[in-house]
Amino acid sequence: MKKLPVLITNIVIVIFIIFFVVLHVTSQGDFHKERNRENFVNMTVGLERVTTYYLEGEQRLCNSWARYINHNNLTLRQTVEYLNLVQVVKNYSSHIIMLDSLKGLSNRGHTENPEVNTVSYENIDILSSLTNLRSELEPEQSTYLYTNSFDSVHVTRSYTNPVNGIQSIAFCDVVNLTADDGRLKKALLMRVIPLESISEKWSFPTERYEDAQISMIDSEGNYIIKGKSFKNSNFFEFYKSYNKSDYQEMEELHQLVHKKGSFIMKNSRGEDCLIAHVPVNSASDWSIISYIPLKDIDKNEVDWTLIGVVAAGLIILLILDIMFFANINKKLAAAAKVAESASRAKTDFLSAMSHDIRTPMNAIIGLTAIAEKNAGEPHLVSENLKKIRLAGNHLLTLINDILDLSKIESGRITLSPVVFSVADTAENLVNLSQPMVRQKNIDFRFRCKNISHENLYADQLRINQIFINILSNALKYTPEGKGVYVDMQEAPGEKEGFLKLIYTVKDTGIGMTKEYMKEMYSPFTRQTDSRINAIQGTGLGLAITKNMVDLMGGTIECSSEEGKGTAFTVTLELSISDRAEEEMILPPLEILMVDDDEVLLETASDTLKSLGTKPETADSGEKALEKIQQKKNQGKLYDLIIIDWKMPGISGIDLTTRIRATAGKDISIILVSAYDWSQIENNAREAGADGFISKPLFRSSLYKKICEVLKIKNESSASEDENSGLAGMNVLIAEDMDVNWEIIHTLLEIYGINSERAENGKIAVEIIEKAVPDFYDAVFMDIQMPVMNGLEATRKIRSLKDSRLSQIPVIAMTADAFSENVAECLEAGMNGHIAKPIDIKLVINELKKIKDERR
Repeated sequence: MKKLPVLITNIVIVIFIIFFVVLHVTSQGDFHKERNRENFVNMTVGLERVTTYYLEGEQRLCNSWARYINHNNLTLRQTVEYLNLVQVVKNYSSHIIMLDSLKGLSNRGHTENPEVNTVSYENIDILSSLTNLRSELEPEQSTYLYTNSFDSVHVTRSYTNPVNGIQSIAFCDVVNLTADDGRLKKALLMRVIPLESISEKWSFPTERYEDAQISMIDSEGNYIIKGKSFKNSNFFEFYKSYNKSDYQEMEELHQLVHKKGSFIMKNSRGEDCLIAHVPVNSASDWSIISYIPLKDIDKNEVDWTLIGVVAAGLIILLILDIMFFANINKKLAAAAKVAESASRAKTDFLSAMSHDIRTPMNAIIGLTAIAEKNAGEPHLVSENLKKIRLAGNHLLTLINDILDLSKIESGRITLSPVVFSVADTAENLVNLSQPMVRQKNIDFRFRCKNISHENLYADQLRINQIFINILSNALKYTPEGKGVYVDMQEAPGEKEGFLKLIYTVKDTGIGMTKEYMKEMYSPFTRQTDSRINAIQGTGLGLAITKNMVDLMGGTIECSSEEGKGTAFTVTLELSISDRAEEEMILPPLEILMVDDDEVLLETASDTLKSLGTKPETADSGEKALEKIQQKKNQGKLYDLIIIDWKMPGISGIDLTTRIRATAGKDISIILVSAYDWSQIENNAREAGADGFISKPLFRSSLYKKICEVLKIKNESSASEDENSGLAGMNVLIAEDMDVNWEIIHTLLEIYGINSERAENGKIAVEIIEKAVPDFYDAVFMDIQMPVMNGLEATRKIRSLKDSRLSQIPVIAMTADAFSENVAECLEAGMNGHIAKPIDIKLVINELKKIKDERR
């Protein structure tokens, strides 16, 4: 009888839930329609951003070609040869048109006759669609132009490419070509791109919008790029043809389409269509128009399948409900066991943390006491301080690992993608590994292969965390004198605009048992081995690494044999950055690459060839000397020799000495190593080395080092200046803790940077209000402060009337390091975030960015 009330209650609940689901799903119809329309408009806005980035990027490329042509005073034929060299996209072409005749040459042959590359624009009104080139043209040519709103992008409307008959647009710039008589003549450089290539970038990501069409129009409604569903030759004519309208309505429509929004119109079939419109950011008189029939976007959102499934599930629930009573005691017993297990896990966790936290804390307290007793002996104090710093770093790593694991288990961890350099990441890995490599005399090698894209867009912090965890484990568990070998390789990605970064770390260490490998990704698990017990570790590294790799959609693989070593391979599919890769071309230098590593020789040779040089290789010092002598017998010398420092037989330093003895100072020499230079630099300099470069050898690092050693002008390296230029900057530090203020103030003083303190957010706001505009270069703002916190203070600063004060860069400097804390700072109007404890390198990097942005 006791079951009857429960059964009746369940029936009532089931009926109520079914009724509620039907009512709720039906009522959501209008909401979903409105949301879908908003999403369509937002997606159009997203396409506008893609379009803006694309237009500006293509124009910058065209401008860079024009600068090169003007700088080198090229002839028409030389210009075409140069364009053949730099034009790498197959279906793109480049035209160079003389402005006095509207004739010229193309770097691609005609479709009918590939041998012919002449081109004429006499019958194509191409100049009238260009922008802001009036001052560059001859006076008689300016009549072809009209002024539109582009300030930096010079692009034509769509036209038929006279070379291949394909509808295209062209990005343009004016160049001066050297004529046969030596005079300079103006010409138009055109980077011609098929419309089909641009249309590929215009796609909506969901099936709901697969019938959507997109066009681009100017202020008069003329189509710059026309979607197939858009009729007439003008958008406003298209509207008038199928929609009733008067003069006033058309005037309003002219103004409307050049703002963000949407409206309804009928198409040629009499169907109601949603039109989303947004102005192109790079051009105030151009707009993107998106079109989709309402029937495709306002589909019925009532999911009767969901209702049926819920109803069926609830009926099944009734049956299971009856079974529940029979098993209630069993489940209660199981719940008790789970609670007991959870309690035991909590106890084990606290025990492990107590031990692992007390170990470095004991070292810090003990070493501090020793340092105090030996205050008169600087050498001992310095040694103790180094050990305290190492123990502190270990404690910080432990705390970060615990926080990361907590965020992973609670599902609160998020990715924060940024543009970063693979070369910088590799350099960081090498630098971090050096202390242990030296201490344990480990044979350390780091090779990169097929790295074509150095700038990627991903969560750099998490990628560093993954790579460092795996490498540090290999170094920790590899005995003295053994080897650790790192390979970083690029492979094609599965999605367009992506690549696979493959990171492999192999060691000849102690290896792992098969039993441990089954649970190595579980938190707080470490292999039971007397050789491991003496090594510091929490057992969190691999657990965090595995979760990070999974979060980024990658894979991690491991192979290990006890007593022989371990190999980890991480594969991540990462987005290629939109940031343009630096154009790196060297003169045809004759370079000799010397290394006993055949794989490195092959990859380095390919890299040097891609830079425009003529490399040769030698896998030993003896062969290198033979090649140098052969060259000398021919009356020639290599322009540069790149030598590995650590080779069997003749070492890099010895080889440098012998080369200097035979060839003198006429050959430049660069030494290469995966090790720290500090211990060999003096000997290498005395032997005659002109420079040093660390492995792995990336294209950018080779290019910059060769330019530096051979004194070749390089804009990027010329503009680089480590920390010069920061001296004299003025920053305001909002910090309530005296110790923290003293630390950051002292560190900034080292770089010649002036700093002033505000004890809380209220004082910081008052100082900025009274400050002379542009006196302070930046504000570093703590978040947790009395009177007024950093977030509120930032909002107050952003609301100041004087824009020169309200727009001052504000950087958070706080112990709140979770991703949600970072997001909160950015929402408050801050420009960046630095987590405590403060790394002065991060502070300097932020100040460099601020200084660079003001140039």
